[in-house]
Amino acid sequence: MPSHIAAIKGVCQVSGGTCDGLHGSSSSVWFVPEPHKAPSCSEESFLVDAGTGGSTMLMLQALLPVMLARSASCGQAVQVTLQGGTNVISPDGQVTAPQVEYVQLVLFPMLRRLFGITVEMDVHKKGFANGGGEVVIVAAAPCWPLQPIELLDTGVVRSVCATAFSSTGVPPNVLNRMVEGSMKKRAAGASVVLKEHLPETQVLWNSFNCPSANGSDACGVVVAIHAEHSIFGGDSMGRKGTSAERVGEEAVRKGLDFFHGGGAVDGHLEDQLVVFMALAKGCSRLRLGKATRCLHLQTALWLAQQFGASARVVQDCGNAILELHGVGSTLESSR
Repeated sequence: MPSHIAAIKGVCQVSGGTCDGLHGSSSSVWFVPEPHKAPSCSEESFLVDAGTGGSTMLMLQALLPVMLARSASCGQAVQVTLQGGTNVISPDGQVTAPQVEYVQLVLFPMLRRLFGITVEMDVHKKGFANGGGEVVIVAAAPCWPLQPIELLDTGVVRSVCATAFSSTGVPPNVLNRMVEGSMKKRAAGASVVLKEHLPETQVLWNSFNCPSANGSDACGVVVAIHAEHSIFGGDSMGRKGTSAERVGEEAVRKGLDFFHGGGAVDGHLEDQLVVFMALAKGCSRLRLGKATRCLHLQTALWLAQQFGASARVVQDCGNAILELHGVGSTLESSR
């Protein structure tokens, strides 16, 4: 909830809009865009603080389209500093928001590849359950409206980029064990699964320790499988009752499952791309994975349609294809 409230406040800051009913127990929020009240282009940076462990990456999902629109309008990059959690896990052990490394390794490179969008992120401090993190985002739109995309196949796997992190309050051996350790007298961990399924593929690892944040600690693994035309992500975070080796293996298996699922991108990226497809001028086409009924994807499509985009899912000889006609022509005529 803190990240949702902070995200709406951030959108108001960047766009100049106003909102009513924005509090934790609210059942409805009214947001009114007011372009004439938008900050002048000389105001180049903004601060959005969740105040707690609210996910900075969820805040970014709401802010990035608005940042790109402002960038196009002002003809310069827009900078936003987000404060809160960078790697957040729910009390029941579920990763409920994108980890900051997933955004760096999967989302941003795919936005650049598909739409030409340039987004850079500097992680000043990592934050966990109690917040304490800070990231600085700089975004620029190459053109406005965005151009439509077509991504129907992935090609073969070319390489893998992977990150493992562990904060200072976590036992020191956990970091290496997530990458490669042993479980029930057998080799286990992320590297073991990668060698088993992608034995000829180059794997680039970035493993590091980081400080605790506001008295909370965390560890996790994010894997990015680079195919010819796409990138598939998988992630996992440490939690009570789960071995470090299993955390690493979970991240790799998630990425591999998405790659073998027949879609052109992973299941998390599908719904995140919908917003940008909806802002494009023309029809975008994206082959979906097995989980075409994912609630996040359905919600993103519903939202896009509220703003005038139209979408349909076309059955194909392979997995279904999402065809989405964006509102770019309307955006272009209103400038």
